[in-house]
Amino acid sequence: MTENRSFLQRRFGQLIKEGNEASGRMRKSEEGESMKAIVYKEPNVLTYEEVPEVMPKANEVKLRVKACGICGSDVHGYLGITGRRLPPMIMGHEFAGEIVETGENVKERRRGERVAVYPVDFCGKCEMCKKGDVHLCLDKRAFGVLDVDGAFAEYICVPEKCCFPINDEIPYGIGSLVEPLAVAYRGVAHAKELKGKTVLLVGTGTIGLLALACVKMKQAAKIIVSDLSDSRLRIAREMGADITINPGKEDFKARILEETDGLGVDVAIEAVGAAATVQQAMSALKFAGTAIWIGNNKPMIEINMQEIVTRELVVHGSFLYGYEEFKTVVELLNGDKINVAPLISAEISLEEAPGYFEQLAHAPGNLIKVVVVG
Repeated sequence: MTENRSFLQRRFGQLIKEGNEASGRMRKSEEGESMKAIVYKEPNVLTYEEVPEVMPKANEVKLRVKACGICGSDVHGYLGITGRRLPPMIMGHEFAGEIVETGENVKERRRGERVAVYPVDFCGKCEMCKKGDVHLCLDKRAFGVLDVDGAFAEYICVPEKCCFPINDEIPYGIGSLVEPLAVAYRGVAHAKELKGKTVLLVGTGTIGLLALACVKMKQAAKIIVSDLSDSRLRIAREMGADITINPGKEDFKARILEETDGLGVDVAIEAVGAAATVQQAMSALKFAGTAIWIGNNKPMIEINMQEIVTRELVVHGSFLYGYEEFKTVVELLNGDKINVAPLISAEISLEEAPGYFEQLAHAPGNLIKVVVVG
């Protein structure tokens, strides 16, 4: 049926690992068919080229990729600054598509079905999987990360268990936002009940704006958004922000006190991950307020510990999302419960992707979420 072509090294000098076979790229059809893909060759080099067409194994489905978002982590991988993309490989982990073929033992999914994809193939057997934390699986394979090929290609094969049907009326571009929306949803969930509360969101990148959509859905009494970009603040207002603040143009702390009767906000969500924005979020909290850190940009930041101790502030970190959270987000989109459409800045072809990676890396301008559509 199929044959193994080759295997990629997981890290420099490490043993060759057969796990990449399951991503599908290294398995071609008997007819030798090919497909188009964007291949990450080395830092700052992406090529649009033909690669062997993938074929599904047992328990897998083959998708025609209809939409795949360019994540900030993909851009950092393109620049070669994270160590999380090992060339040569195909990036892309925010994707949705149409099932065109099913492998042996596939029972629930069918051809023609439209699905969003949970981009982590988990073992289901390790300690973390048994606890339900499959996103922390000790033997996981994340599509489009390290050496596991992702969805910046015409086709990809993924486990049936990773596919979640999306309604016909949902554009594929919106379907590709399920992955980053799940990140934001998990972060906001740490705040628990928000009805009647004042919430600050710092940072209006993709995750920050998706967190805004989640906060809006949870009926916060007042939503304040802070960012240095007026164009992104306009999008925040379009998505439901009550108050927007550009700290580069006005006194941030004074405005916060003005909007909260001098008390500060109940919850501050930080979606950048830099010292200045973390400090901004913490300074805006009322006594015993809660900060949620979703941003993951700098490994080390400077923070006023005495302020946290003496004002009894709560800090909650949030990382990725679980299987059930991903499922919940799909249900929210299918039920038209959350609005994320304003985030998509451009829909482009696969062939245009290398140029947009360069732009996003060096001169993104007003671009927020760029989605490759097919």
